[in-house]
Amino acid sequence: MHEKRMRIYLDDHLSMIVGEMELIERSLNSNRHSGLGSFLKQFLSDLRIQKEIVEKVFQCLEFEVSIQGQLKQGAAWLAEKIGRFKLNDSLLEYSDLSRVVELEAMLAVAQERIALWVTLNSLTITDVRLKDFDFSLILMQSELQLAELKTHHHSAITNAFASNH
Repeated sequence: MHEKRMRIYLDDHLSMIVGEMELIERSLNSNRHSGLGSFLKQFLSDLRIQKEIVEKVFQCLEFEVSIQGQLKQGAAWLAEKIGRFKLNDSLLEYSDLSRVVELEAMLAVAQERIALWVTLNSLTITDVRLKDFDFSLILMQSELQLAELKTHHHSAITNAFASNH
């Protein structure tokens, strides 16, 4: 395994998961009392576990999160905070359009996370250090999350664009 590339790869994906978790927390706060909120609460819990698994992979491969990785995580956190200031149809309040845009960001990052699990799953064949991980289960979980995100996204589109309210 090309150790340097793998460490960079894991740094990048860990940073994306940090940003994804921040986005989900923000969306959860605005959708707490809905079906979407229930999903996001469980999704966030699942992502915390997935983040821990990436951190365990770091340990298993005897990598440390690099300074660049720490900076990337900080940048992902900051990018989510800055993303709150985008202009939707309501400057100070959460709107149906906010929900659509947040879900679209979650869809994009979920696809990247699925790619992470596909990659790690394929590497279990060639790197014995990863033999104790079952990435296929995490991959299935992530694919189910993506499917549910798509369902919530479709509902959000309908609510945001179906009528003027």
